[in-house]
Amino acid sequence: MSKVAPAADQAASQQPLRQQQIRQQLIALKQGLEQEIAGYDDLHRLLQAQARLLTHQDHQGLLAHNPRQLQTTAELADKASLREGLLQELGMTNLEALCQRLPAALAQTLLASWQQVQTQARQCRALNDSNGRLLASQKEWLEQRLGVTPSEYHPEAP
Repeated sequence: MSKVAPAADQAASQQPLRQQQIRQQLIALKQGLEQEIAGYDDLHRLLQAQARLLTHQDHQGLLAHNPRQLQTTAELADKASLREGLLQELGMTNLEALCQRLPAALAQTLLASWQQVQTQARQCRALNDSNGRLLASQKEWLEQRLGVTPSEYHPEAP
């Protein structure tokens, strides 16, 4: 009996395990994208709330609000890292490349979710930029009213 047969048998027995592992990774990827979509929905609502708080100059409200927004942003960063890790485990550099190797129905589902994540991320970035401009204009207005230049203004640490 040849030593090639046991090696071939072992490879054949490992193939279903690898397929199961890939299936689990694809399920985790799909679930992760769904979680990112939900996370970006939360972040968008938080950014809208932040804009209202900034507009009304509700400093106490901002102090209570901002930690939740930072937490949501950190959670989204973690989810993105997990997605990137899954793609690496699958031997892919990006989701589009992975989808080119998947059955059409699964690829379409993953791509639709990925496009939604990207759209939501762009919307959140635009809203965050708008909030930043609003904050900067309020700071400038305050400095003008107080008659201080940015280098003279040093608030006390809490």
